[in-house]
Amino acid sequence: FFLGTNLSEIMIMATAMTLGIGFPLNVMQLLWINIISDIFPGLALSVEEPEPDILDRPPRDSQAPLFSKGDFKRMAFDAAAITASSLGAYGYGLARYGGGARAASLAFQSLTIGQLLNAYSCRSLNHSLFEGPPLPPNRYLNMAMAGSLGLQALTIWFPPIRRLLGVTPMSLMDLGVIGAASLLSLSVIETSKTSREKTP
Repeated sequence: FFLGTNLSEIMIMATAMTLGIGFPLNVMQLLWINIISDIFPGLALSVEEPEPDILDRPPRDSQAPLFSKGDFKRMAFDAAAITASSLGAYGYGLARYGGGARAASLAFQSLTIGQLLNAYSCRSLNHSLFEGPPLPPNRYLNMAMAGSLGLQALTIWFPPIRRLLGVTPMSLMDLGVIGAASLLSLSVIETSKTSREKTP
């Protein structure tokens, strides 16, 4: 979860710089993302219950590295999905409002919420939200998500925080774009699990 979400921040900034389309995120926004989208969901994921079918899988090789090549590929894929959807929102903002804080705000909101939703995906390497029996509930993750999303909402509707982060007010259309971008990345990540080789 930590590596994938932080990689998405690097990817969105590097891609935007390479394409010459400005800087989607400022320093304060990057700091906010790392505080809001990492700490609380990450702690909640650390107390995740074992998956119901864990005893049906072969044991992990005791000599295997902490992260396999497949793990790194998955992190890169998840980060790319979050990055692409956030850049899509940013591109919409550039097309509609031109370069500036309004377009950057769309990227910031889409990236942060996309990373938060990715915490649900990181509960399992194999089980998709769209198929199979549900995983055991994690009330700590639900609480962390509610708190993080509530704090993120303040960046839209609480002027002092909005000014601190350089975020602009959002229209209903903007909120729709942010929601669509965030859900799109989650959908792509979860759908891809059905075609992956199951991880022991």
